[in-house]
Amino acid sequence: MLDEIEGTVQGHRDGHGFIAREDGEADIYLPPNEMRAVLHKDRVKARIVRSDRKGRPEGRVLEIVERPSQSIIGRLLQESGIWIVAPEDKRYGQDVMIPKAATGAAKPGQVVVVELTEPPSLYGQPVGRVKEILGEVDDPGMEIEIAVRKYSVPHEFSQACIALARGLPDKVRPQDKQHRVDLTDVPLVTIDGEDARDFDDAVYCEPASIGKGKSASQGWRLLVAIADVSHYVENGSAIDIDAYDRATSVYFPRRVIPMLPEKLSNGLCSLNPEVERLCMVCDMLVTQDGEVCAYQFYPAVMWSHARFTYTEVAALLANTHGPEATKNCAKDPQ
Repeated sequence: MLDEIEGTVQGHRDGHGFIAREDGEADIYLPPNEMRAVLHKDRVKARIVRSDRKGRPEGRVLEIVERPSQSIIGRLLQESGIWIVAPEDKRYGQDVMIPKAATGAAKPGQVVVVELTEPPSLYGQPVGRVKEILGEVDDPGMEIEIAVRKYSVPHEFSQACIALARGLPDKVRPQDKQHRVDLTDVPLVTIDGEDARDFDDAVYCEPASIGKGKSASQGWRLLVAIADVSHYVENGSAIDIDAYDRATSVYFPRRVIPMLPEKLSNGLCSLNPEVERLCMVCDMLVTQDGEVCAYQFYPAVMWSHARFTYTEVAALLANTHGPEATKNCAKDPQ
């Protein structure tokens, strides 16, 4: 009896596919006829039956071990009275049949999200129902909507997360400042790109003497502050669970899918200018050679004195007596 091999199906736009083996050995080629009863991303059990013309191991699917719950995005089309969805991801090699009663309010030509109700077989196409209408194919931002779903980017917060975020305060409260260093008089600033929407970190630097007496040397005191998310997000809470699932914010050209609800990502945990914010600070002494010779961490409350862009800072450093420097020095009486 030949060995049975498990792996994940990877479809190809030309109709064939491969099985990415779990044991790390070379992928197994699946000809188009073997792909008729399986879907891209299916976990299957297979057997190598021969080598193809290129010397690649060719397989036969014996069993579908796991069919992950997945949605398929594509255009809804009507051909000769039959409704189908043509997948946007061509690794799904078959159109999905849609019964008329399962099209919902979708119209021909629209981009929709389909949930499968019947899997494909050797003698029949997969069948599904429209569960979400994304819009017209040429709508602004449609490519982003497709990408979000194509790559399974978590884009909806749980109801528990939304409810918990709704109960957070709108600004820093007096009780939030307890046991924190007050840095509101220190002119910390944020430096980000022109199109940045949230501000996670702030900096401040000033000349400082390092050492004592005759051995003292000129250096710098550098403060780097980051938004203190942990003050608002309790370990194991609904917000923490959703954030863990997302792992990071995802940035598209015209849209951000944040790791945290907007009340935090654009509000309490964004170091916006001229508002109090809670932060964690690394307070350092840095030598002229750039060596950190002393540092400490502490929780603080800060007030961002300006929202700078990289372009503005570059202009300021290029001409410390120029218009950018004059304008920004006028902002701060220090």
